[in-house]
Amino acid sequence: MRVIAPRLTTAEAADRLGVKPETLYAYVSRGLIERHRDPGGVSTYAPRDVERLARAGRRTKSLPPVVFPSALTLIAGGRLSYRGVDAIEAAMSHRFEEVSEWLWSGVWPDETSWPFDATGLDHVLAAQRPVPANCLPLDRFRIITAVAGAGDPIRHDDRPEVVLPTARRLLRLLAHGLPRADGREARRAEPTRSMAEVLWTRLTRLPRSPARIDLLDAALGLLADHELASSTFAVRMAAMVRADVYEVIGAGLNVIGGLRHGGASLSIEAMLRDAARFGVRRALDGRLGDGDRLDGFGHALYPDGDPRARALLDGLAGIDPPGDRLATVEAVLDVVAARGIAPPNVDVALAAITFCADMPPGSGEAIFALARSAGWIAHALEQYGQPTFVRARVDYIGPSASPP
Repeated sequence: MRVIAPRLTTAEAADRLGVKPETLYAYVSRGLIERHRDPGGVSTYAPRDVERLARAGRRTKSLPPVVFPSALTLIAGGRLSYRGVDAIEAAMSHRFEEVSEWLWSGVWPDETSWPFDATGLDHVLAAQRPVPANCLPLDRFRIITAVAGAGDPIRHDDRPEVVLPTARRLLRLLAHGLPRADGREARRAEPTRSMAEVLWTRLTRLPRSPARIDLLDAALGLLADHELASSTFAVRMAAMVRADVYEVIGAGLNVIGGLRHGGASLSIEAMLRDAARFGVRRALDGRLGDGDRLDGFGHALYPDGDPRARALLDGLAGIDPPGDRLATVEAVLDVVAARGIAPPNVDVALAAITFCADMPPGSGEAIFALARSAGWIAHALEQYGQPTFVRARVDYIGPSASPP
């Protein structure tokens, strides 16, 4: 007689898989685990399905990682460096344009600005007319990149002497292509302004000041690259198959908006707005996860704290935030620290900058994406010069096919 294993409770199944109940429910919704509900509404789960997934998880953990050789960025010992130079020091002492050039070529440029040919600016502005006024800047970046690429007759040339001028022009287009925050006409190019100066007027009505521009510039430099993050992995895969520079940036833009990546600052921006309106403790209610986990706090690569966050938060007071915005940020950080939660990462710092600068929702995501575009160019250039080709395979965990 066949012995039928007893079905597992929610707690037992989740414990066997090493996941939260929410993840277990997701497996059920995807058809990976069979669930049975008794007349009283209590759920139990098929042991065979749970065991199959548990074995697959052990196999997946033993699979070799996908590795790309790179000389760009190192994260080790709680520090971040670009081509052997401390990234914090580089971003604090050099403009974003200079940091970008260093990543691209390994040479610090003599000039601190990029010449800007405004050809194509009218096209990218016109392409955004059907877009709602409250459209997130990241969505506008995707439009700008696609339109700029469609009008470039040499887009498929991946030689560095062609890619670099294209990259400079595209990054300038991304900043100039956003509508001005004050509603003024944005057709006039600002070729002598830095990237940070142009971006500031697109994200806030607050006037530019040296301290404000310096902090935004530092944020752009610190976010320019972070080794093989998810969006950068997509970029390397695109460059590996010789996608052109616009397609490479497009690949990154289509991944970076994920809420576990560049879009993480969206929820933190909302938390800061709630803290200003309803108080810190009420804003944190419902946002704390199991074990007092909170989005934006803690980073797997920086167990002692994200140095990028420290550098940016230290400069927050210098931008002279309106009202009590700075006090709100400090109150949130104090309450979180008192609860023993991990230190803030760069997503919190980015959200704090946008909150204190009175920028609209999605501005942190925009700063992140524009900054990381420089790193994507560096990775694409590196990948174009390598023979690496990866044909990824899945670790199949579904049911076996029936014999014909």
